[in-house]
Amino acid sequence: MSAYSIVLFLHLVGTLGIFGAFALEWASIHKLRHATTLAQARDWLRLGGSIRQLGVPSMLTVLVTGIIMGASRWGMQGGAVSGRRVRDIARALPHGDGLVPAELAEKLRDPALVVSGWVRTALGLGIVFIMTNKPSTGVAFAEMGAAAVIGLLAGSAPWRRGRRLELVEPERSDA
Repeated sequence: MSAYSIVLFLHLVGTLGIFGAFALEWASIHKLRHATTLAQARDWLRLGGSIRQLGVPSMLTVLVTGIIMGASRWGMQGGAVSGRRVRDIARALPHGDGLVPAELAEKLRDPALVVSGWVRTALGLGIVFIMTNKPSTGVAFAEMGAAAVIGLLAGSAPWRRGRRLELVEPERSDA
């Protein structure tokens, strides 16, 4: 077994970790958008710590191993929106229990969270596509541009439909 094989293995494990973090983030975003009580919102915000604990080391692993592999084999061819919003939500979350206040509910259903998630997921898939197909630098940049556009379109689809999804009031339970 070569050092390169070990680095490639770590790179793929890091990639799996990134997509695991994406899955946790999607679950959190979906549940936050439908939270009707402060306790529900708080529970789903706690998942953010798990996302960071998995996502940050995974991204660093992918970055470091990608640089190592790129430098050794192919030469030097080598997420801010939602993080800030989730921190704002965490700061705005009141202590105690009860229903989610209207101004907080609006933050929980911020379309930028969905758009950001779609763009990063599409870019991640674009990177995996590039890793498996090894195109020229120009084609790789074009593919990443296409991935970004696809992510933007996918993430903004509910927004373009008159924000119908944002305007539907979630069912509130007093129980």
